[in-house]
Amino acid sequence: MADRRLPVYLLIDCSESMAGNAIEDVRRGIDTLVSSLKGNPLALETVYLSVITFSRYAKQVSPLTELFTFQPPVLSIRPGTAFGAAVDLLIACINREVVKTSPTAKGDYRPIVFLLTDGQPTDDWRSAAARLKGANNPRLANIYAIGCGPDVDTSKLREFTDVVLTMPEMTPESFKKTFVWLSASISSASTRLGHGDGTSPIDMPALPDVLELSTSDQWHDPEPRQVFLQARCQKSGRLYLMRFGKKGNLYCAIASHKLDSIEPSDCDSLPPINTSLLSGCPPCPYCENEEMLYCSCGSIMCFSTKHFVSASCPNCKSRIEEIMYGNYDIRRAEG
Repeated sequence: MADRRLPVYLLIDCSESMAGNAIEDVRRGIDTLVSSLKGNPLALETVYLSVITFSRYAKQVSPLTELFTFQPPVLSIRPGTAFGAAVDLLIACINREVVKTSPTAKGDYRPIVFLLTDGQPTDDWRSAAARLKGANNPRLANIYAIGCGPDVDTSKLREFTDVVLTMPEMTPESFKKTFVWLSASISSASTRLGHGDGTSPIDMPALPDVLELSTSDQWHDPEPRQVFLQARCQKSGRLYLMRFGKKGNLYCAIASHKLDSIEPSDCDSLPPINTSLLSGCPPCPYCENEEMLYCSCGSIMCFSTKHFVSASCPNCKSRIEEIMYGNYDIRRAEG
């Protein structure tokens, strides 16, 4: 164990809006970050990594671990964006894992925290912000927030840190360059530890062209930019998520993503959306059926009008003998 460690915490948004390419890009990004840091002798000596994920709830999926033995964790997609819970968990982990300076010995260097999120909190984030500010005497950690995509409210992120960056385009290249920059930032911090007190904000490398420093907060349309619906494949019963993006007054089909699991109350916290506001239907990621069928139990499943005679609901197992036409309300997922 190093005499003085440099703790690094990654807070990763694993909400449903990150399903598909985004979460895969983050997984690859963490692999790149770890591989790069392991090639730096100074980082290998001092850096300890932890990963906290948040969706409906927050979980420390990797405790603070020395870089040499760190293994990237599995990132599982779930509904919700419990950002406040993630910050509370971060405070608890730092208080438990980071060695404090004592009258007789120096403790660990001030932790570095990198937060990646693509949405807005769905829990009591204001109370968590107040608790973080209360814990910042002295400063608990150097926190850097990265808001990904068009749906991030930077004003909320600014309640937790003065350093808010935005990544407007959520492309594989953007995530790759961002994680390369994160690796360079951590390496820079580990190199300069011997030249400072280990508590001051680190000198960050120049931002890549995919990141921007957010200096002001933009007004956000109160209507959601995206709508998510949970569905099941009628053939296999497997879960997936349908994504719709706002275009004018409608939400147009964008894509569908496979899901591992859901919880019974995943669709209970948001108001429903009327089908008149939805345009198109993303195909099922399992069987490629391009339409959705609604059951009276509230479930949605894929189907094809070309072969429809009747269907069995994968959720309640009841028979559906006819297609429901017209405008009706359906339950939304938290995203």
